[in-house]
Amino acid sequence: MESKITRFIRKGIRYSYLHLWQYRTIERVQLRRVAQVAARGKARVVILAMSVPMWRYQHLYEELSPDERFEVKVVLSPCLNLESEHQRADLQGMREYLNRRNVSYHDFNLDTFTGYDFTEFDPDIVFYPQPYEHLLCPEHDCLRHYDRLLCYYPYTFMLGNGKFFYNFHFHNLAWRLYYTNEQILQEAQKTAWNRGRNVRIVGYPTADDFSKPTFSDPWRVINDGRPRKRLIWAPHFSIDSRFGIIGRSNFLWMAHFMLDVAQRYKEFLQIAFKPHPRLLSELYNHPEWGPEKTDAYYRMWDEMENTQLELGDHVDLFMTSDAMVHDSGSFVIEYFYAHKPVMYVSRQLEYFLTEQTDFAREAYSKLYIGTCEREILDFIDTSVLGGEDPRRDEREQFFDRYLRPPGGKTVAELTRDDLVASLGL
Repeated sequence: MESKITRFIRKGIRYSYLHLWQYRTIERVQLRRVAQVAARGKARVVILAMSVPMWRYQHLYEELSPDERFEVKVVLSPCLNLESEHQRADLQGMREYLNRRNVSYHDFNLDTFTGYDFTEFDPDIVFYPQPYEHLLCPEHDCLRHYDRLLCYYPYTFMLGNGKFFYNFHFHNLAWRLYYTNEQILQEAQKTAWNRGRNVRIVGYPTADDFSKPTFSDPWRVINDGRPRKRLIWAPHFSIDSRFGIIGRSNFLWMAHFMLDVAQRYKEFLQIAFKPHPRLLSELYNHPEWGPEKTDAYYRMWDEMENTQLELGDHVDLFMTSDAMVHDSGSFVIEYFYAHKPVMYVSRQLEYFLTEQTDFAREAYSKLYIGTCEREILDFIDTSVLGGEDPRRDEREQFFDRYLRPPGGKTVAELTRDDLVASLGL
């Protein structure tokens, strides 16, 4: 077993290697790339698209594509860690999403597991959907492209602290990390080995979606004349604690309980099952579930009279709902934009909050917390059906202080402005 002294020495050697050689080398390469772009007067941009739930770049694409200073390509690339059927569904969902918006893209061949080799295009800038190495196919893996200007919008609202959120290789070697607010910048400065030098604050990209003037209604029409409240149940995928992440999902004990809720309240509630995209793969590999049981469970939510299965985008779903019960990470913040009552479910919240930032702990304090079936039922009876929401004012104050979009410009516009200024365009 490695001693503390050996571990300390090894960490010191790696820190020195990164700071004295690799980080400085990459910074010099980035400076040369920026000078080339400035001289050319135009930047070639690739935006990688993994799945609709992870897609944060629609508004940025709409800002950059008509701008003569940018040439933009969208490239599909599924997550390596998912089952093949999940990858296939993600790609098809992404194609349909982009087709509806008339966005041209380079497709991905799942049979050969190869994507568009964008080195032919020789992009200056590559926007990644997640900050992890070995997540995408070899042609798209960020490991191969640190000599380019790599950029990133967080796919979730970062509430945790520590290496997982701020100090992977990508966090330190990317050219720009477009983060949400001052609180997250401070965490990066405290945690990342590069002290957050590559961070720029532009706001939360999904805020541009929540700021739309109108929203479509994705809820199933039930023609029986009964008015129903619309409740979302959104379980996280982390049914086990792995990769240094505390398991936050309560799905295993809530699965059949929530089906019972749907049946018990069928005359009063309409429930949308909105699982985390990775929950399907996790259940496929779980010894007590597996593909057959998982598919049957998802199918029940899709087929019952007062329920529906939601696997795509969530903004319209949120904004046309009445309440939500969940244990997801980013939804802790994102549902503030819906201005509706919300219950966060956790049986170990105090322990879980030890891994969260001060900003996150303040956000959780504005939510209703559920630890058991009885508390969830009380929330449904009192807040969802009864309309009592004593924490509404607290949530609104939090929203005004931290989340209300700044006047004048969107997140996409602020990102474009930083790109233009940083590249000398």
